[in-house]
Amino acid sequence: MKNNLVSKSKTCNRLRLNPNGLRRKGFSGVKFLICLNYKCIHITTMEIPAFIEKGEEFLKRAEGTAVSQNVQKCLLRMDDDGLFVIWQFGNRPEIYCLETSQIHEVKTGIPLKDAKAVFEQHDAETNVPNKVLTFYHGFEIGNLSIIQFVATSTKSAKKWEESMSKLVLHIRLKHLSPAEIMKKQWKRLQYSLNQKGMIPIRKLVKQFGHDKSEKAILQKFNHCGFNCSKKDEINPAELTFQVYKKLHQKVCERPDLQSIFQQIGKKKQDYISLSDFIAWLNENQRDPRLNEILDPTYDEKRAGALIQKYENCPKNVELNRLSLQGFTDYMSSVDNPLIYPSHLQQYQDMDQPLSHYFISSSHNTYLTGRQFGGKSSVDIYRHVLLSGCRCVELDCWDGKGDYHGEPIITHGKAMCSDVPFKNILYAIKDSAFVVSEYPVVLSFETHCSKPLQLKMAKYCEEVFGEMLLTKPLESFPLERGIPLPPPSALKRRILIKNKRLDPETEKADVEYTGCDKEMLPEVQLDEMPVNEEHSLPEPDFMGTEEAHPELRQTKSHDINSILPKTQEPKPTVLSTGDIPTKTQVSVTKSLNVDSTRTKSKKQVFTEEDESELLRNYEYTKPSATNIHPYLSSIVNYCQSVKFPGFKKLEEDNNRMCFQMSSFSESMGLNYVKTNATELVNFNKNQLSRIYPRGNRVDSSNYMPQIFWNVGCQMVSLNFQTCDLAQQLNAAKFEYNASAGYLLKPEMLLKENRFFDPFAESTVDGVIAAQCTVKVISAQFVSDKPVSTYVEVDMYGLPNDTIRKEFRTQLVVGNALNPQYNGTFLFRKIIFPDLALMRFTLYDDSRQLIGQRVIPLSSLQNGYRYVSLRTTSGVPLDSASIFVKFQLRSYVPDSLMVIANALENPKAHQISLRKQHEEQLKRLEDDGDDSDSEQDSSNGDDRSSVRQTKSSDSSTGGESTTKNNPKVKLEKNFGKTASEKQLTTAEIKEENSINLKMLLDHPVYVKAAEVRRKEAAKSIKRQEKLQSKALKREKSIKKKNDDDTQTCFPLGKILGKRSKNGSPSNSEGSDRSTEEKSDVISSLTLSDKEKKEALRVALETVQQQNLTDAEETHKKEMAELIQNQTKQWMEKSKVIRKDKTIASGERDRRLKDQKHEEVKKYLDERQTLKIRQMKSIERLRSVQSDEADRVKQEIEEAVV
Repeated sequence: MKNNLVSKSKTCNRLRLNPNGLRRKGFSGVKFLICLNYKCIHITTMEIPAFIEKGEEFLKRAEGTAVSQNVQKCLLRMDDDGLFVIWQFGNRPEIYCLETSQIHEVKTGIPLKDAKAVFEQHDAETNVPNKVLTFYHGFEIGNLSIIQFVATSTKSAKKWEESMSKLVLHIRLKHLSPAEIMKKQWKRLQYSLNQKGMIPIRKLVKQFGHDKSEKAILQKFNHCGFNCSKKDEINPAELTFQVYKKLHQKVCERPDLQSIFQQIGKKKQDYISLSDFIAWLNENQRDPRLNEILDPTYDEKRAGALIQKYENCPKNVELNRLSLQGFTDYMSSVDNPLIYPSHLQQYQDMDQPLSHYFISSSHNTYLTGRQFGGKSSVDIYRHVLLSGCRCVELDCWDGKGDYHGEPIITHGKAMCSDVPFKNILYAIKDSAFVVSEYPVVLSFETHCSKPLQLKMAKYCEEVFGEMLLTKPLESFPLERGIPLPPPSALKRRILIKNKRLDPETEKADVEYTGCDKEMLPEVQLDEMPVNEEHSLPEPDFMGTEEAHPELRQTKSHDINSILPKTQEPKPTVLSTGDIPTKTQVSVTKSLNVDSTRTKSKKQVFTEEDESELLRNYEYTKPSATNIHPYLSSIVNYCQSVKFPGFKKLEEDNNRMCFQMSSFSESMGLNYVKTNATELVNFNKNQLSRIYPRGNRVDSSNYMPQIFWNVGCQMVSLNFQTCDLAQQLNAAKFEYNASAGYLLKPEMLLKENRFFDPFAESTVDGVIAAQCTVKVISAQFVSDKPVSTYVEVDMYGLPNDTIRKEFRTQLVVGNALNPQYNGTFLFRKIIFPDLALMRFTLYDDSRQLIGQRVIPLSSLQNGYRYVSLRTTSGVPLDSASIFVKFQLRSYVPDSLMVIANALENPKAHQISLRKQHEEQLKRLEDDGDDSDSEQDSSNGDDRSSVRQTKSSDSSTGGESTTKNNPKVKLEKNFGKTASEKQLTTAEIKEENSINLKMLLDHPVYVKAAEVRRKEAAKSIKRQEKLQSKALKREKSIKKKNDDDTQTCFPLGKILGKRSKNGSPSNSEGSDRSTEEKSDVISSLTLSDKEKKEALRVALETVQQQNLTDAEETHKKEMAELIQNQTKQWMEKSKVIRKDKTIASGERDRRLKDQKHEEVKKYLDERQTLKIRQMKSIERLRSVQSDEADRVKQEIEEAVV
């Protein structure tokens, strides 16, 4: 039944959902969710046409018969689930089957092996390849086997080809649920009939175990009602699916599921109630990052629908209960998928420029093996395109020998075989748009001469027709600043990637050669058989390179003459495609000749041979000027140019987006190391292609993740080598309907966004993720008694990549249901949209049993089955791993409380309410007393400070300096960053200055003391002068007395002097007293001097407060740094001593913890610095106001 829930719009390629649909908000952009209310979008079921399910008669060589009797009629059909292609010869009971998931291609037109015997036996006149239906199957894309059937008519074969091609490439075949895999195993048994039409017990036992456990398995069979031995047979009608399912669950017991079942419900009950089931679904199976409005949680309706679907007991269905059997069936059903099924459909926007997409690309597509001495093939182009590849490479050279005058595809100068250029074009035409309708890019590496370049261009136009994009679209001209067209505008178009002449040169060459498209002479391609000499002369242009210069040293033009000798080669079957009828026979002959000449068994090279090849190999780049103008004219949006360098690109604002550059692996890696961000910006507008370095002779691959991280679009790999790199590539492009185009994350697209692929911290605009992986068990890992273990790796940005660190314990000798129970934590995934998770299952000799790569953005939360695949991506029969995923957004430990509150606000509110109640209780008990005591203590502190200031002011300058207002300020500035900061009012109160404080300040006291000392010195000088004057007066008086006594009486003389105004003794004493009082009065400061002294004292006090505050800040910062260092040492010590953490995880945790702590510490220091600066600013403001006030008091006091 067709599922119509998901459909594609004709006008827009975005996903269009049912009106009941809901969207899922992803890491970047909008992605579509799996669920539509309680219904689930499953992978679209396969519609099998009635004529294929019923079957039709074909001719086929019967297995195990002689060549002369090998062709018989058989009934070819497909089973009703599309899991097997089945054929049966006549009435014979044996049934032969081919697993559909192993079929790579169904093709008509391939020449039949032993065609002569087939058509002679059935009276056919001629071999008609278009009647032959060929199935290509196998595990490696470069080494496929074929099974061929001959239809009764060409029309019938074509009808089967068209229908079967869609069925074998259906995405559902790679994403079967465990229940569907079980059904496939049961069907395989149903088709494994012997000649009696019975199922041998041996085959049944082989499915469930190995030889050493046969007895144990047979005992399990007996418990299920099958009393049999290993030699017995069973009727397929008796082995119904329900019986097989019961037997399957009995043999492969699941204690892990039983444990989960008991944890969900009550241990003593044998069922899960509806409420418990809903709670478990929401807590475990639903991604907690989803929005509850856009993506509703599980409710009774959705959970009840699951119970109704998977519960077998009618009573439990009626009571909405789920038994262990029902729970087991649900866990393995399509309703519990590993990835979002909507991601397997086209879910991305396809209307953005080509440069915004990762494009699946192939390197040296024509090779099926090694780079030196390898075999070239036409078939591999079809197989690569059918795998979803959108860019294939063609190395074009001038043909020699059988291909003289024709362009060929080969690895030049590497002794590889040749294939005709035209045949490859037909193969590309047939397979280009079978899987994807989006454009295919043909990457030409042109070494041909100009005449053959013209032939190449004409071949492209002839074979592809309207598919070939020869001119740019009108809405996207080849102009500067115009972006590339989107994939949706280039549907079913083929683009040529090649060097192009500049417009003027191209126009001049066209005029010179007369090769205008309208005036170009017709080239009769159909009349030029590939295996005949062409009339064109041997090209001899300067710069033209030969594909095989080594042939000059041999008489023969056979490339195999210089290759290592091997066994007789087997004939090769190469496709001719829809070659025109005129040339069909001739080309077929040519193909057969080339097949016999080139294909052989795997050639063995010694180390000396490889060294010699590498020494002699010289890669020749195509010339940028030796291009035919006609070939140049059909190149448009993929014009190859030499990379100009990042400096020139920065100067060029309007880039030519249609120009692209190719980088070797080594050159690209160098740019990633040195100019990663510049390369990201380059890839936002222009295409870039990466190809493997030349010395990878074994066709190994580089790690593509390195170049996806910087946005490179065409990361070309060797598809024929199924190594780790190709596994990552195939898994990445498996999604979005295998379109071959994947939209890059938003950070790699926007011009205004900066992205560093080496980022160690979270990227702005990208939510980092955290993933816990618990590997619980595995089922049916091998049919041998091997010991196994599981490794889990992560690939993404350099700091997201974790390899070979997480592995489970080794489970010895249990390949049926080993229990691992290993838990691994990917703590911080910086860029989830680029991350890929890989599971690998190894045996004890580290031989790979199976692997699986899953994009993290497509992974679902909860308990899931991981079905394993081979290295080439083919699903294994039944091997799977049972895993629990816990996905969440990454939150640093410091913000975990906030994150928990946001994740569960109800629980946070409840805990917060309890916390508030406890705080209120403490306040009700002793709140008033504590407040009063606090107030009194604060008052006592202030009064004590003031008393100290006043008492210490009399003791001198030193004591006063220690007890000024800065003492209180020091206490406040010494607080840590977490303490409360002083308010402006508190600073003003503690920094208040009055006149009495300034009078007691040492500056003022010192000024007064200096003035007193100066006055004392003045008094001493005055006294000395007075004593000298008295002595002089006395001596004069004595002399006068002697003279007077001789001439006059003494009384008359004294009376006469008094009258003349001479000073008497009383008058002299009065005068000296006045002078002394004047000197003493000069001991105190004048008003002006007082004001100046008080101003200086004020400035000194304030400057000292500022200096002390700054010193306190320095001590505070040093103390904070010291405390942070101690904290980091303690935290790192705890992590280092934790023996439960692996060494690699320990280093990552230390690195993450250090990064978080450094950021936290820097924030704390910055916060403290800002607080200190604000405190200084407030202090300066307070001091300014205080200075104005104190100066006013001084003016009023000193009059």
